[in-house]
Amino acid sequence: MARIIASVFAESREQVVQKAAAAAMAGADWLELRLDRWPHGQDLAATIAAVRLPVLVACRTPEDGGQFRGTLGERRELLSAALDGGASGIDLEGTETWNPPVGRTRLKLRIRSFHSFTGVPKELAAIRDRLHQTAGTVAKIVVTAHDLADAAPVLELLQATDQDEQPTVAFAMGRTAWPTRVLAAALDAPFVYGRVDDDTEPTAPGQPPIGLLAGLYRVRELSRQSAVFGLLGNPALHSAGPWLHNRALRRLGVDGVYLPFETSRPDAVLAMLPRRQLRGLSVTAPHKGALVAACARLSDEAESAEAVNTLVADGSGGFVGHLTDVVGVSGALAEAGVARGDGKVGVVFGSGGAARAAALALRQLGFATTVLGRSVEAMRPFAQRLGVTLGSLSERVLGELRPAVVVNATPVGSDGRDGPARLVPGWRPAAGTTVLDMVYRPAVTTLLADAAAAGAVVVPGLSMFLHQAAAQVRWFTGKELPVATLRSFLAGLGTGGV
Repeated sequence: MARIIASVFAESREQVVQKAAAAAMAGADWLELRLDRWPHGQDLAATIAAVRLPVLVACRTPEDGGQFRGTLGERRELLSAALDGGASGIDLEGTETWNPPVGRTRLKLRIRSFHSFTGVPKELAAIRDRLHQTAGTVAKIVVTAHDLADAAPVLELLQATDQDEQPTVAFAMGRTAWPTRVLAAALDAPFVYGRVDDDTEPTAPGQPPIGLLAGLYRVRELSRQSAVFGLLGNPALHSAGPWLHNRALRRLGVDGVYLPFETSRPDAVLAMLPRRQLRGLSVTAPHKGALVAACARLSDEAESAEAVNTLVADGSGGFVGHLTDVVGVSGALAEAGVARGDGKVGVVFGSGGAARAAALALRQLGFATTVLGRSVEAMRPFAQRLGVTLGSLSERVLGELRPAVVVNATPVGSDGRDGPARLVPGWRPAAGTTVLDMVYRPAVTTLLADAAAAGAVVVPGLSMFLHQAAAQVRWFTGKELPVATLRSFLAGLGTGGV
């Protein structure tokens, strides 16, 4: 069972005591004091005595990725003072030849570290073995992943490590690589590092707040028996999926964790995840088409659209691909009062996997469906099979079609996206038109605001997200949760922050 270490740059007694109290409240088991910036001559023992958590101390030079600029002797003197002052643990670089005295101290935890700030070395197992040459130590191996897929050797190392014989913490730094910290806990690593809170400067790139590690991701409860779920996409870190699915797993009593896997190399990430524990994945843009080839079987909707947004482990090492976006669209429209098309015109904006799912949903409801996009040639075989019309996305075409339902299946209008917020700047729907925007951040997009002002019936993307997520929960766990329950899981995020 992993213990949580909150890491903080120690700069004054007042700052350390305040951060220690916040760390304890957030769920930390240890407080790591990085002494790189500790003011010379300030009473370190009194500071450590005021902390109500076990204290681990480390002091790193710029060569180690830290900020201490004193001499080697001064660093050792500072660390010795910390141990004499009551610190219970010490973290030294693997290249450090000095060992602290044991007799006068309360030393309970010795960590030997290796850090790579440029990439992932090939011989991680040899590095682990070298760090364990000092008896009674925990090895800590930290590398840098520029894409999450780069972290594959770290997970391979953890899967091959006997934690009883060689206790090892290993993870990757980087904006998209922080889920490796949680995966390490699911592979029985003894510690997980994080920052105290969102307001605390991280001591390494990509450190998540410990409240998130302890609460949403429940790292203390994870083990090699825990199921692994996640979201493959680019981007993926912004998704509400982890907030919803982790709470669903807890409500249903499932021992598992759901993580955001942001990558430009989805096949490589799929291959590196621990296959024995991997039970299911959500898939978002731009990987919905690419991951069809990773599936041993496809549902009817996924096969028809040649796109997947859900992978479910089939128990024999393969995956079944589903497209729950279809039920997401139809469920959201039904919630808004649109249960049948009766031959009326339905229009979909876009030409990717989400657009195919929306077109399938509209056809199943009985709409005469047209897909409009800037480039729809790749959609032509799908459109011919399904009996869907293709067209150019323009104010003139929309005026001629006069659709009863419009579904935006593009990312235009989403938070953080550069470029115009309107796909067709001069177009406004007729009063009474139902407009569904699959974008759910922000809660009210420019499209929905324009539609509401024109008298249309607006359907926010969150509704579609929740209906498709309910289907994913069923596929992942074999159990059901109502959409209303899933909606309550996201209430704390606020309507604009999902």
